[in-house]
Amino acid sequence: MRRLQHPRTIPDSSPAYFVAFVPGHGDHDYRVPRPSIAARLLKPLIQSGLWNINRDAVGNIEDVQAELVEESVGAAIGICWRHRELEMETKRRDFERGVDGLMEFGAEVMGELYEAGYSQDQVTVLGNEMVTKLMIAFPSPAKEVQERVDFTVPRTGSETSLTST
Repeated sequence: MRRLQHPRTIPDSSPAYFVAFVPGHGDHDYRVPRPSIAARLLKPLIQSGLWNINRDAVGNIEDVQAELVEESVGAAIGICWRHRELEMETKRRDFERGVDGLMEFGAEVMGELYEAGYSQDQVTVLGNEMVTKLMIAFPSPAKEVQERVDFTVPRTGSETSLTST
């Protein structure tokens, strides 16, 4: 990890950014990735069976059960990292595309955090923040979205036409 020569500017009002406070290391800024990236980050956890998402009849998330895989959490932290003063030396672009490269990237991010003096408890704080934000950004499956859309009764022509007074 290296200190940035010029602090990174983080937009104050952007909903894509959030701050996580890490005891002993202060505030850490992150950017939530677009939903397709969030899905890629969560996919290894879901497919492994280590993470189960239970949805209610409408498709809302009721419960999440997870045993967090360190490499997946590391990948999430690394991709979302936007610390104002510190830059990760580990870059996603240096690893192969796909799940294996993503997990290698995540393992390197975790190693970099530990080498920089972050404890397991401090990394857990970061991981919890990442998983929470990714779950919020995680899109509902297309079938569930379509079922919600199809749930409403279609309007008749008279209900949708413009009227003038």
